[in-house]
Amino acid sequence: MSLENLASIGRLLPHTPTQKEIRSLLAGAARSLKDAGQPAISDATRLTLAYTAIMEAAQAALFANGWRPSKSESGHHMTMVQCLVHTIGIPPARMRVLDSIRHKRNVVDYSGEDVEPSEAREAVAAAKELLADMKGWLAKNHPELT
Repeated sequence: MSLENLASIGRLLPHTPTQKEIRSLLAGAARSLKDAGQPAISDATRLTLAYTAIMEAAQAALFANGWRPSKSESGHHMTMVQCLVHTIGIPPARMRVLDSIRHKRNVVDYSGEDVEPSEAREAVAAAKELLADMKGWLAKNHPELT
């Protein structure tokens, strides 16, 4: 489903991005990733921080494309992750990995389930890759927002 189709069903709303908000979101993502790299914190917290970085990068991608999620609709986090295929062109298989991190974070938050060290490492690596891709896409497509 295209971004325009998501807007037509109320999942996305028009948005005029500013350089300040894009920079703030990307700085927040970098800060979350720095914290996620601390070995002294739990794997569940590391995964949650990586997820926060993913969400900040995904929101910046939507904003840069002229959209924001409708927070009155449930599932806006899922929408932001799934839109990465359209906003910065990541492959669907990679989006599914990011979406699985979103799902795992929900399980951790709402059931207290633990996280394996490998899951935390994979989440941090996926978030780092997304942030790098987002920065590269932004520099190429919207340098005025960097």
